[in-house]
Amino acid sequence: MSNKDHDYKGVYFTLGPIYFHQFNSFIKHGVGAMKLFQYIKTKQDLTKKSWVKVDNVNAYKWFGLTSSTKWRAIKKLEQDKLIEVKRKYGASPQIKIICPRKKIN
Repeated sequence: MSNKDHDYKGVYFTLGPIYFHQFNSFIKHGVGAMKLFQYIKTKQDLTKKSWVKVDNVNAYKWFGLTSSTKWRAIKKLEQDKLIEVKRKYGASPQIKIICPRKKIN
């Protein structure tokens, strides 16, 4: 992917297939987690990649996700093993949803 992360004029909807079990798992962790979920699903559909760079500019511009809310949500979701996070010092984290698409008894 090129450096065209900031070229999208605006995103007013969530792209990609939304699985009910994933949606339900994320919403239990609050509004910040839901906004992060929307951002990840949209970026995955736009870039066609499973790992998504979660930058502060687009996360706020597209879904109103502030930096502090983003990090609180990442911490909660990572502890509950709903996402996997790659961190680099001084760079935006890369996140992948690992929550199953459906609940298995």
